[in-house]
Amino acid sequence: MNEAGSQIDKYDALMQRRFRAQSTKSCFARGISKDPTVFTHITVPEPSGLWSIKPEPESAFSIHIVLAPLPRLEARMEGRRQILGALKPGEICIFDLSTFPRVLIRDSMQSLRVHISQRSLDDLADDFGQPPIGSLRPALGGADPVLSGLGDAVLNKTQMSDGEDALFLDHLALAFSLHTAQTYGQLRAINPLRGGLAPWQYRRATELMSARVAQGVTLAELAEACQLSVNYFARAFSRTAKMPAHKWLMNERIRQAKDLLLNMETPAVEIAAACGFTDQSHFTRVFSQLEGQSPARWRRLRLGDWRPAAQAAAMP
Repeated sequence: MNEAGSQIDKYDALMQRRFRAQSTKSCFARGISKDPTVFTHITVPEPSGLWSIKPEPESAFSIHIVLAPLPRLEARMEGRRQILGALKPGEICIFDLSTFPRVLIRDSMQSLRVHISQRSLDDLADDFGQPPIGSLRPALGGADPVLSGLGDAVLNKTQMSDGEDALFLDHLALAFSLHTAQTYGQLRAINPLRGGLAPWQYRRATELMSARVAQGVTLAELAEACQLSVNYFARAFSRTAKMPAHKWLMNERIRQAKDLLLNMETPAVEIAAACGFTDQSHFTRVFSQLEGQSPARWRRLRLGDWRPAAQAAAMP
């Protein structure tokens, strides 16, 4: 097991103990600062009726997005107890982890927990030339369609056997932090970005993504190659390319896959691995969505067009 996998396993074990959960599934995104944003899908099918384990104090926040109806929930922060009403899917709770928050779960629960450090939010504010965010406004219930939609995107990416696309998750983490800082923090409105990447920056970013289709690449690596902050790079690339970097990378994976389908008698499973897809099923699904037909049919139609002519030209 690699170091990243071991780190995720340790974090999942911590979350399972803290919430007395049957299962958790976490993934890390590294974008804004050195501190990762952590997404954790928590499932508690048979609640123990006990308070969650008291967390170690830290300068960070946890945002819980409710995924299934939760009839009742109690919270305790800095020793103060608060009984919450019924929570519906899409509603959120924000906890300041410096206040030793605990919850009493009396019913089955499903939520997406997003862990964002204070430093990540402050680094984001600094990137926009604004003062530190400070504390976030507490939220114990209430709908937030933006965070709910971003949460759905995380779950769709990590639960459909697609694996974890680092670049895509980095974009989601950036969007989570930006919306949270503006809606629940003190980050003022952001002026639209007027310029894009310089030609050399765009070339360096796209060359790096093309060379790393199999391994993947992070926003931080792309930003560093262009000598920019992560946030500025993400916005500037989107303005220059008319699409976010993760979408450009996916298009590049499909382009390289087409070259292999046309020019090599390579099995689809090997093409999938060479182009950065988790497996053949993931490759087929994405290819079909973008091209309107499966890789096998696409290859069959194209090869069927040129093979007879080529064979005829080779005849004496």
